[in-house]
Amino acid sequence: MRTAQTPVGDFRSMMKPSNEFLQIVYGYWARRFGCDREDFLHPGTLVIQEDQLNGTGKIHLYHIDRMSIVRADPSLICQAGLSNGYDRDAGSLTVSLLQELIGVEVDTTFLDCYLDARDFKCFAARGNFTTRRLYGENDNPHLLNLYQACTEEDLDEAAINVDEPDPVIYGMFDGNQLVAYASHRYWEDVIADIGVLIHPGYRGRGLGKAVVSALCEWCIENEVV
Repeated sequence: MRTAQTPVGDFRSMMKPSNEFLQIVYGYWARRFGCDREDFLHPGTLVIQEDQLNGTGKIHLYHIDRMSIVRADPSLICQAGLSNGYDRDAGSLTVSLLQELIGVEVDTTFLDCYLDARDFKCFAARGNFTTRRLYGENDNPHLLNLYQACTEEDLDEAAINVDEPDPVIYGMFDGNQLVAYASHRYWEDVIADIGVLIHPGYRGRGLGKAVVSALCEWCIENEVV
C-alpha cells in the first residue's frame, strides 16, 4: 500500500510564537532536511529520495509553514514526475495533488504542536494526587507496574521504550501507585518530544494534561522547547 504521511503541521496558525522560538524550531527542521530556515517561508517543495524507503512504496509528506518536504521511495519519485532536490518555485505539494499524480492513500496523519513559554498555563488535576519527577532505579518498580497495567498498543502510542527510559520523566501518584506518566526525549538538544501514558483505570480525569503540564514546566525552566 502506498501511503502519504504528514508528520508536521503549520503551527504558526495555532499560536503567535516569538521570532527566537521560530528560529529554534525552524533550525531543527532545517538541519534535519539540509535546507535553510528561510525556505520554510516560501511555498516551495523539497524532494528527497530515501534509499531506506526503496521498495516500500511509501511517501512521507511534511508541511512546515509554507514549504513541503517529500521523503519517498525513489521509484515513486520517478512515477510522480518529481525532481530530486529543492524547487522554490514549484509551489507547496499537497496530499490531494500526490493522489492525482500517483494515487497514494493516506495511511497516517500527525500534527506536531510546539509550546511557546508565553502561552503556558500550568494545569492541576482534581483529586489528591502527588506529582513529582521520577529517578532511576528507585522508581523503576512504579514504572514497571504502570507498564504492566497497559497494553502494548498503549506503550507504542506513547513511544515508550521499556528498556531505555527517557531522560526526564514526571509521574502522578495516587498514594503509592503511579497512575500517570509523561516523559520526553531530545531532538538534538533543544526540542523535547513528549510521550504520555495513563493507567487504564484513571483515564478521562485530566491526569494526562496535568502530568504533561508538570513536564512542560520543567522544560520551560530548563530552556527546552
